[in-house]
Amino acid sequence: MSEEYFIQPTCHECDVSIHEEQRFCHNCGNYLGAEAVTISIFNNSDLRRVFIFYFIYLFVCLLIKHSSWFNTYDELFWVELILAGITLRFAWLNWPQIKPILRFNNFRWYVFAGVILIASLGSLLVTISVRELNVTFFHREFSYYEAYRLYNFPTLVMIYSIALMPAVFEELAFRGVMFNYCANFLDERLVVALTAFLFAIMHLNLVSLVWLIPFAFFIGNLRRKYNTIWYGIIFHFVFNLTACLFDLYRQGELF
Repeated sequence: MSEEYFIQPTCHECDVSIHEEQRFCHNCGNYLGAEAVTISIFNNSDLRRVFIFYFIYLFVCLLIKHSSWFNTYDELFWVELILAGITLRFAWLNWPQIKPILRFNNFRWYVFAGVILIASLGSLLVTISVRELNVTFFHREFSYYEAYRLYNFPTLVMIYSIALMPAVFEELAFRGVMFNYCANFLDERLVVALTAFLFAIMHLNLVSLVWLIPFAFFIGNLRRKYNTIWYGIIFHFVFNLTACLFDLYRQGELF
């Protein structure tokens, strides 16, 4: 009985592992030949799932931004749960690849502390800059807290909605599900770039691209280097939490 073995293709110049779809080596730039497999949503199930998954996310974000159906958190709460459920469904379909990145692999205290510090300082810089731009050019101030005042325990609801849910499920979606699917046909450095831009575009705010793209590149590289999404979740949570705390401080609700 004959056995079949998968042979990982490598670059002839630098011997680095490559994908059969690549025309150029991501390491040395060597031309790999015109025989590279052309991929599309019609012949690649991973690309097809990325397209479907991202389309769902983008459609929901466009619906929220350009409709009047989600003026209060009463409606957004259910949307958050639906997106979380969809993310968990796709994560389950990709479970063999998702399971390893749910562990805190290669934990380093200095990386943990650095992630928290960079997230905190970056969030303060962005929050203060955006506030100054709003006041200077639009003569108005924006407050996260105002939208949650009418609820019981508004501070906890705000932190849950703005910091906790996005940190867990957006990281699982972009640095987990989408990263893994894309890594099956792209080099991981290209995956970091692709998921960073898709993540930034999903927020549907041109100005926010200035910080969202570097933000996403940073946590994407943490995912690639340490093979875990936990550093990204921590960064994402602390970044958004800092913005919430700053807003609470300005509203006189922090102390």
